[in-house]
Amino acid sequence: MDRDQARSECERMRREHPDRATHTWIPREADGEWQVVRIPLPPGMRRDPTRATIEAKPKPPQSDDAPPWQAGGVPPYAAG
Repeated sequence: MDRDQARSECERMRREHPDRATHTWIPREADGEWQVVRIPLPPGMRRDPTRATIEAKPKPPQSDDAPPWQAGGVPPYAAG
């Protein structure tokens, strides 16, 4: 198995394997050979099999000429 095949197999396992909610799979090279390794997710962490990504909350737009206290996200009354 080469690296690309291992990656493809990992993706397939993440989508189709019955343990996909509690485990993940990664490609690993050992002695020049690529293999797929099953890794349990930390306790209390589960993957939602119907949603493959986590959506991040977008940051509000910020102008390039913002004062330094505003650029760091510190309110004006706390600066100084």
